[in-house]
Amino acid sequence: MGSMYRQGRKLLWAACLCLQLAACGAMAETSAPISQQALVAQIEAGTAPLILDVRTAEEYEAGHIPGAINIHFREIGDRIDEIAHGGPVVVYCERGIRVKIAERTLRDAGITSIFHLEGDISQWRKNNLPLERNNLFSETIKATVTAPELAASLENRWIISAPEAKRLIDQGATLLDTRKLALTRLQGAVYVDWRQFSPQQATTRGKLLEQDALLTQQLQQMGISKDRPVVVFANPPGGWGEDGRIVWMLRTLGHAQVAMVDGGFDALVDAGVSVQQGTNNAPPSGDFVVERNVTWEIQQEQLKAELGNDNLVVIDTREAREFAGKTPYGEQRGGHVPGAINLYFKEFLGQDGKLLSQDDIHAKLLDAGITPDSQIVVYCTGGIRSGWLASVLVTLDYQVKNYAGSMWEWSASPADSYPLEML
Repeated sequence: MGSMYRQGRKLLWAACLCLQLAACGAMAETSAPISQQALVAQIEAGTAPLILDVRTAEEYEAGHIPGAINIHFREIGDRIDEIAHGGPVVVYCERGIRVKIAERTLRDAGITSIFHLEGDISQWRKNNLPLERNNLFSETIKATVTAPELAASLENRWIISAPEAKRLIDQGATLLDTRKLALTRLQGAVYVDWRQFSPQQATTRGKLLEQDALLTQQLQQMGISKDRPVVVFANPPGGWGEDGRIVWMLRTLGHAQVAMVDGGFDALVDAGVSVQQGTNNAPPSGDFVVERNVTWEIQQEQLKAELGNDNLVVIDTREAREFAGKTPYGEQRGGHVPGAINLYFKEFLGQDGKLLSQDDIHAKLLDAGITPDSQIVVYCTGGIRSGWLASVLVTLDYQVKNYAGSMWEWSASPADSYPLEML
């Protein structure tokens, strides 16, 4: 009897879903909702439609709805052949933001029977519904991952956990410490100051040096090599985002395997990285050669030209008092770039110095009107705090550029050409 009851229940759910799909299938401009219970019943009955997870590969691997396929929302147009045109498609992401973009792409490709999972996967997890996982970096199987596999994963990840960092360090990664006043150093860490790689002039000291040969020499002396991962850390609660600035800088100069450590120094110590008093010996010279990548960088003139674009969001990562017009750090004029919004970079950190959850960060950005298809420019006083936020946003798959010249450069430029707004 129990078996017959369960089978009847599955058939009932299947019938309900079929009615739902039939009733809404003609809707081409807006997707129809599908309840989580209905989708569960279809999965259990083996009659689920195509389930499309449009998040990043890392999010998918960390846990996805059973049977779902993963196509990032920006790749759907190029991979549309992998999606059956004849039947319905159930789409989900973390909170529904990326689904809206995916739906537009699907409709443009002629797929009109689209259903959006109510509550997306965030609600799925809260309901304790089943998940499939094949994340190479989950705690249960992390020890089986080879160092090259872990290093290769850094291509799109600019932030890593302390245990991941320790594995890279144990395998010979270059370790950079951005803390200026520190009595205790990690074994093998090389101290680095972002100022080493910037001009001395007051108005341009937030920018990167233009001499690639000089930058190459400096970085090689620090032991930076092309094929060796670089792990960067700071003291997040008390710092200015120096670790994120160095990560952004090295990525912009062409290194593809650089990441900062979530939680910084304290997290690395907790993970078992050895500490010592005093400084470390100079590292062997590296072989890295600068080959600039402008993907995450924007210059003053380009920002000026793009101000006012509909899809552009400019984020001022400074304190509220700076945004309002105070000049405590050497700006020649007070205020903020016209149209900018203020999101202080430490709003994205918890009290423990670690990043907020991805859900909380996405929600904070959405509250500020920022979606995954926004074109984001970040700035601060000299591109340090904004470089940190750029590292966070890139890791979360947002399109972002850091204006390194920031307020030191902008405020020193003619006010009639480079205006500032005041609160």
